[in-house]
Amino acid sequence: MLLIITEENAGKRLDAVIFENAPEDVTRGSIQTQIAEGEVRVNKKRITRNAEKVKKGDRIVIHFTEKEPEYIPTPEDIPLQILFENDDLLIISKESGMCTHPDNTYKSGTVVNAVMGYLKNHQQEFIDEETIRPGIVHRLDKDTSGCLMIAKNKKTHRYLSKIISERKVTKKYQTLVFGRVPAKKGTIDSPITRDPYNRERMTTLKNAKAKDALTHFECIAQYPKPTATLIDVHIITGRTHQIRVHFSAIGHPVYGDNLYGNPKVNSAYFLQFKTERMFLHAKSLSFQLENGETISVESPLPSDLQNILNSMEIDESYERE
Repeated sequence: MLLIITEENAGKRLDAVIFENAPEDVTRGSIQTQIAEGEVRVNKKRITRNAEKVKKGDRIVIHFTEKEPEYIPTPEDIPLQILFENDDLLIISKESGMCTHPDNTYKSGTVVNAVMGYLKNHQQEFIDEETIRPGIVHRLDKDTSGCLMIAKNKKTHRYLSKIISERKVTKKYQTLVFGRVPAKKGTIDSPITRDPYNRERMTTLKNAKAKDALTHFECIAQYPKPTATLIDVHIITGRTHQIRVHFSAIGHPVYGDNLYGNPKVNSAYFLQFKTERMFLHAKSLSFQLENGETISVESPLPSDLQNILNSMEIDESYERE
């Protein structure tokens, strides 16, 4: 990577300015190691001090090497709730607690393993590509349930990736957030980037790496005990943790989300409703196939989340616009 220092970044530490512009999977620690080992050049000169201050016009060269996956996912016989299927595409309702694809922590039991097993059992071909994420064009967090689409072949994978990037896929969610959201309808327009202090989190902190993120919402109901608002959400962009980050940023984190919410509030939520998951569900997907056919699928709110709502006293005085 070639990085030319602008006036905005002049005076910053070398490791800090590289980290701000590095790929999301690169840690600051790995950058500091590369600098200390003399693998970073500033104006063609090796620099080994992480705290070296950069100047406007400095040309920094650093190479980031992608790690090859240590394993390839294998088919597993895991039940799937199928919402739609044709020769090219599969749309499922993912269960909470299930990862979308394998990673260093979860190497089996994922959607990818389940889809590979399903297609193998039905004698259907899958993407003939040795990759850790075959067919995955978008993802849901491990604890988020609901609609998820998987491409069966490379052509469909390219098409779905294209319409997602062009924002031609309508993705709607339902969530229960802490507190009483004052606006009946609204939009959260705030860029999202990786938290420089905690790589597991995203943040609305503005920097050069922040990507635009747009969330529309409509409040459905409010509850006094615990104080909560049920919200329908339409995300225009699809940033990592977008709904969780945006509602936390406006002071109304998703119930059960310890990464962005209040652990004490969530402990009471877990105890009262005897659950271990956050209240976030991908309720629907809508888009057009290449042949012009419109696909619209819905995933009903899972019984565990519906039971939570059924056990809460609704605020009858709350009126939607």
